[in-house]
Amino acid sequence: MTLLHKIVWENLEGFGYEFLKLSKENDEFIARGTIITSEQNNPYNVNYIVHLDQTWNTKKLMLDIDGKPKLEIISDGVGNWSNDHRELNELEGAIDIDISATPFSNSLPINRYDWVPNQQRDFQMVYISVPTLEMFKIPQSYTFLQRDEDLRVFLYQCRDFESKIYVDDHGFVNLYPGLFKRNY
Repeated sequence: MTLLHKIVWENLEGFGYEFLKLSKENDEFIARGTIITSEQNNPYNVNYIVHLDQTWNTKKLMLDIDGKPKLEIISDGVGNWSNDHRELNELEGAIDIDISATPFSNSLPINRYDWVPNQQRDFQMVYISVPTLEMFKIPQSYTFLQRDEDLRVFLYQCRDFESKIYVDDHGFVNLYPGLFKRNY
């Protein structure tokens, strides 16, 4: 195992922090994140492990809340998902996951491609709402706007929501205005 990155994000929308470690093991990347947050004055922690192939396609997600296993989904990397040997046809076509409580999800589609200014790419994502763990497929798009010193600026759009996000050269969010800020 080779440790590649350690990151700490602060939740700007409410209370919370996240610690992420990204490592390379054999022929895959493995992201391990721990999020401490609260909803309606009820604190809880979220732990997730994401297995990615060498091109940043999601292969497996394991997620628990307060240490109780809650969710495990597996992908073939080309848009077919399963859970406990059951096909999840409603997610068909989605390559990436988007866990609502972490900016790490933004790194997946960003890191899979080389980008040129004003280039837009559309994605189907498996959106996972935390803490309910409701899952559904949702369209999202990223447009590479410009380089701003040592950061790249993307316009992120999902339904009627849009925001600029500022990422480093490794594809990790430094600032997601109003939502997340990288502290380490």
